[in-house]
Amino acid sequence: MAGKPINFSRIVQQMKTSRSFLSDRHVKVISPGGFPYEAYNGKAEITPWSILHLLEFSRDVFFSRTASHDRCFLDIDKISENHLMFMACTTTKIWPSLYNRSVCKTSLVLNSELVNVGRTSFVIKTLIGVENADTPLCENFVQPVLIDSATRKPSPPPEWWLNKYSNTLKGSGSGLKLVRQVVPQNGVLHRYQTKISASDLDSFWHANWSSYLRNSYNALAEHFVGKNGAGQTASAFRKSKQFSLLYLREANLNDTLDIHLWKDPQNTNLYKFQFYKESDVICESEIELYPPDPDA
Repeated sequence: MAGKPINFSRIVQQMKTSRSFLSDRHVKVISPGGFPYEAYNGKAEITPWSILHLLEFSRDVFFSRTASHDRCFLDIDKISENHLMFMACTTTKIWPSLYNRSVCKTSLVLNSELVNVGRTSFVIKTLIGVENADTPLCENFVQPVLIDSATRKPSPPPEWWLNKYSNTLKGSGSGLKLVRQVVPQNGVLHRYQTKISASDLDSFWHANWSSYLRNSYNALAEHFVGKNGAGQTASAFRKSKQFSLLYLREANLNDTLDIHLWKDPQNTNLYKFQFYKESDVICESEIELYPPDPDA
């Protein structure tokens, strides 16, 4: 759950970045630092959860006011006076260019645009890329749900906001519709347990959205190594093609989560995950990998 973005601006103040509003519904953020050293794995490839870190950084930038005369993307500061935001779901597509070692990834451009407004939610599309490149590195869609601060229930945005952003939205895309997962008849392939630690927390003291993706990969790597042996550890780090996450409930510091993993019956490169907090599923994720690279 996200409330007023107090800490967002404090983070942005300490980082060198720039943003420009291309329209009321379109903002451009330039991150001179791009992906840091710790974003790379042992194969010198970007880890998928680092993409979410970068997206979160860009969201901090365009949702923050660093001066009294500044503005927030989508007037989110005004919305936050009476609403909280819950990150409902996200999907990301990764182009092969992300894994191209000849592409410098230290200065990146993130173009974010409002593409859909639902009854109590909206969708932002973000393209991550290099300036003047023909194709992006990644494409992300994220769908927050507005929660009434008093009732703690999903709530529509105010009328003035709809008039400004929804009623004039041309060619609106669809909302994200992630189908709840069903364990196949042959059952779960692997079980992995993790405990939410301090390094998993965000500025609202809940498990950060990226921690679920990182733990999905931890579970997958443990399964690969358990199946193939420690001598094949590198084979567990295959390139990711796309991933998605559906958030249902929050996790807090010291919570123990049990992760169930299985392979999609129709797609041998697609893996699915459910996160259990006691008996409740609080998150579901999917990861589709590129076919194994024989030269990797």
